[in-house]
Formats: sequence, structure tokens, C-alpha cells
Amino acid sequence: MTKKRPFFFEVSFEIGNKVGGIYTVIASKVAQMQDYYGSSNYYTIGFYDRNKAQYEFISKDPAELRNTFDDLDKEGIKCYYGVWNIPGNPRCILIDVKDFMHKCNDIKKQLWDHNKIDSLNADSWFEEPVVWSYAAGMLLERLKNCMNSDIIAQFHEWMAGVALLYLKSKNVKIATVFTVHATMLGRSIASRGEALADMIEDGLKNNKTIDPKIAYKYNVQAKHLTEIACAQNCTIFSTVSQTTAREAEFILGKKPDITLPNGLDMAKFPAMEKLSYQHKIEKDKVLSFLSAYFEPYYNVNLKDPRIMFISGRYEYHNKGLDIFIDSLGKLNEKLKSEKYKQHTFVFIAIPSDIRGENREILENFSLYNEMEDHVDEILPQVKWNLMRSLANGDHMHKELLKYLESQCVKKFKKFTLAFRSRAGKNPPLCALELNYPNNDDMILEQLKRNNLLNRQEDVVKVIFYPAYLSSADRLLSIDYNSMLIATSLAVFPSYYEPWGYTPVESAAHGCISLTTDLAGFGQYISTKINENTDKGIRILKRRGRKYGAIVSDLSDIMYEVTTMSEEEIIVQKHNAKHISALVSWDNLAENYFKAHKMALTKLNT
Repeated sequence: MTKKRPFFFEVSFEIGNKVGGIYTVIASKVAQMQDYYGSSNYYTIGFYDRNKAQYEFISKDPAELRNTFDDLDKEGIKCYYGVWNIPGNPRCILIDVKDFMHKCNDIKKQLWDHNKIDSLNADSWFEEPVVWSYAAGMLLERLKNCMNSDIIAQFHEWMAGVALLYLKSKNVKIATVFTVHATMLGRSIASRGEALADMIEDGLKNNKTIDPKIAYKYNVQAKHLTEIACAQNCTIFSTVSQTTAREAEFILGKKPDITLPNGLDMAKFPAMEKLSYQHKIEKDKVLSFLSAYFEPYYNVNLKDPRIMFISGRYEYHNKGLDIFIDSLGKLNEKLKSEKYKQHTFVFIAIPSDIRGENREILENFSLYNEMEDHVDEILPQVKWNLMRSLANGDHMHKELLKYLESQCVKKFKKFTLAFRSRAGKNPPLCALELNYPNNDDMILEQLKRNNLLNRQEDVVKVIFYPAYLSSADRLLSIDYNSMLIATSLAVFPSYYEPWGYTPVESAAHGCISLTTDLAGFGQYISTKINENTDKGIRILKRRGRKYGAIVSDLSDIMYEVTTMSEEEIIVQKHNAKHISALVSWDNLAENYFKAHKMALTKLNT
């Protein structure tokens, strides 16, 4: 008799409700999950947000789930059935708990009674996910009673973890996998600039775990204690990298059973042949931006310049912004001392609180666009006159010059005088206006300390772009992926990065990329490549090293890329694209299936 295929439920607060990177992790591996379990046996469970659901969710008749939904509705839990509106359209159940929130204190009391989770002083950022997760547990309990097959459920982060605690308390026979993508306490410690990596190394070396009371110092005790309870009560405990595995062992007091590295759906990324074509198109857009940004003040060298890029949350120490800016300062001084003629342009795309575009820059762009419009307007006639000149012999060139003199020269001179009216000044470091004083911004202040001031003599030119990149904005007018395609080197020198999608996404877009040995991805990829020959993805050594040595190494790497020939850049871009395939879900999804099998085996023995 053929054994029935199990049902697999993927539970996350971010399903149909994008908040952070877990959305991408789950959405990008849907195809592999559906291939393995069958599209009818793979379900996603997420949080219902009305505004997001109208784009993320396609409602359908719940059919055989109607009785279960009606039963939960009586409790105040509203379930919506349909498909998640992403490639693959996986089956999806979104849970609305606004009429169930009155049970919050009862749920918090149960968590204290059963798991010693202290949530007395927790706020809505804790309470809403916990009530939703508890409801998800109730849903899974009822589904187990009506599905005649094994069920495996995977819960991502503490926001979903209370569901597995509910199932355990009710002795529901569902195989549970709990996945920590980053510990709350670890992230809190690292965000304060404290040496988390050293704390972990020292603790594990001495067979010690962190005192849970420390979570109170950072006001994350409820979330931290929830993570501990979930790690202790799940069937299989997992995390996304060896970096996070060590963090979890030290901070949560349990060594993960398995590591589940994050992959990418490589099918959505263009092939290298297409990227080579797109690179010129996107780089030309960036060069036009640079011309409009800098040339009202002085001439810049835009003949094949190196473009560098850093992005991410404004976590100054965690994301390595301190290391990055100090390294740029060293790079600028070195290139100036060598009288290097080619300019390097650096974009720092770190979103912050803004009120709009820098007015001075916006005026520059308006003039630049006006000049461009005029050029576009006269080009057809210039082409006609030029073709007539060529077709009729050299004597016709006088007619072309006469046309240009009459139609263009005076207007162009007027444009030029207006456009170059800021000559003698320095272009602003920030492309947008911050909603707080510039001298309160850590990025701008450190740029100034490193004499990165966008002076004419500076070889390294810097643009702080504190907004999410979009093709709809009025300045850069380019989206994130297009920016990666245009970029020579994407730099992510993180101190704290449980995995780190950005370096591999950059490489998948044919961009030379840099990560660190403190990032989960950096540690993973270091075991798969030869760092002496595979230069498309660089791994900056940060573990256990002094700040000055790290700055020097990063500066040297950036100098190497800056001074490479165009041919060398192309070779390394191809290598980056090749390496990125190592983290395709086609290769990494097997780890998930292994974890699920482990959970079923453990549950049934």
C-alpha cells in the first residue's frame, strides 16, 4: 500500500505580509516545496493585513476547509483561504485576529504558566504576533483532525513560534521545525556596537551560555524567552547558517539540529549574456545622473569610472558602515597621492528619515533635463543635415554648421552658463534632505572626518542616498536591481549578519561582491570556493582582527577593483555570477527536506 504524501505547512508572520528578509526566503523556494510535496499538499500560513492582502493574496472558496474556518470564526479568528500572489501561487491561509485580541492576556498567562515566558511588560509589537501565532496553532490542531495524513509544520522566528508551543501543550501529533534566522538578543547586543562575536567565542570555549536575565537590559525578554521555549519544545531546531548556529547555542542554550542555508531562485535572475547588454544601459543611466550631480560644480571623468555601492538598514556598526567609510578615506588619499586620473563614485543607499530631494541638486537636475530635452528635439534635424552633408560632399558641411549656429549655439551657451553656475563649490554629500540636522547623521559626520568632501581634487566621490531606490524618483530614477547591474563592486562589510542575501543577490546580477567571515553567507561560501582564484565574491576577514587591519584590507580590495582594467572587471563579474549559482534553491532545498524527514522520524519514534 502506497504511503500518503505528508502535508507541509510553512508558517510565518511575513507570508503575504512583507516586513523583512524572511518573506524572500520563503517566497523564493516555493517551486522546490511544491515539486517535493505537490502543490495540493503545500500550504503557507500568514498574517492578514488588509492593505497588503489586496496585492499579496487572491481569495478562493475554502471548500473542504469551510467547517474548520467556521469553527474558528466562532472564537473570533477569521481565516481567509486562497493563493499567495507570487510565482507558483502556493495555497495560502491568512489569519485575521483583530476580534481575537481580547484573549491576549489569557494567552500571555498560559505562556508564563507553561513556558515561563515573562511578557508582563510586552507591547503590541509582541502581543499581535503572539495572538496570531496562537491562532495559527489552533488552526493546525483542527486541520490535523480532518487531514488523513502526516503533517509537518515549519515555524519561522519567534513570531510564529507560539503556534508550536500551543501544539505541544495540546499534544497534537504534528512534526514541528522551528527556524531562527537571527536571535533577538544577539541582534540587540550587536546593534549597540558590543563585541557579540567575541562573547560567543569566549562563551562556547568555556562551555557557558548567556544569562537570560541580560535580555531585560535590552528590553527583549519576552521575545528572547519565547525563542528559548520554542527551541526547547520543537521537534527539530534549525537555523540558517553556522554563524547563527553558534549564536543560538550561546544565547538560546541549545545547539541546532540542522542548518538551513538561505538560497535564491536563480531562474528570476538574467543570464550573463543579457546582463552584459543591460550593464551598458543601466550604467549609462547612472553616468547621466553623475553628470547632472557633479558637473554643475566641476568636470568629472566619466569614461568607464568604477562605481561602488553599499545598501541595507541603517545599522551603523552591524552593517559595517564605519569600516566602509574609513576604508574609502584611505582609498581616496592613496589614489590622490598617485595622481590617479579616473574617478571612483560611491553610492551609500541607506534609507533614513527624509523630507525630499536636496533642493540644490533638484535644480541641477532640472537644468540637465532641460538641456537633454533640447538635444533630443534637434537631433532629427541634425541627423538630416549631417546625412545630406555626407551624401552631397564636403561642401555641405557649411550648411550643417550654419544650422547649428542658428538653432543651437546661443541656447546652448545659455544652458551652459546656468548649469555651471555653481562652479567653485563642492557638490553636496547627501542627495536628499534629511528630516534632522546633518551633523546628527553618523554617515555624513564620518565622511567629513575622512575628508570625503566631494572636492574637485578628491578621486573618490561619494553620494549618500538615504532612500529606497526606485525608478519613479526624480533624481537617480533607478531601481535596486538595475543599480546592481550598473555597479562594479557591491560592498557589504557586515559585523553582524546571520545570513546576508545582499552579497549573493549582487553576484547574481553580475556584480563583484564583498561579504565578511562574520556573515552567514560569507562563512558558507568560503567552504565552496578557492579565495585565491575565485575573486567575483570577496570575503573580508573580520573575525578576531583589529579594526585598523580590517580597514586596510578593505581599502586594498577597493583599490584593486578601482585600478583594474575593463577586461579584468568583466572576468570577475562572470566569476561572481558563476559563484552565485552555488546558493540556488535547486542545491539548497534538500536541507529543508532533510529537516522535515528528521522531524517526522523523531515524532514517530
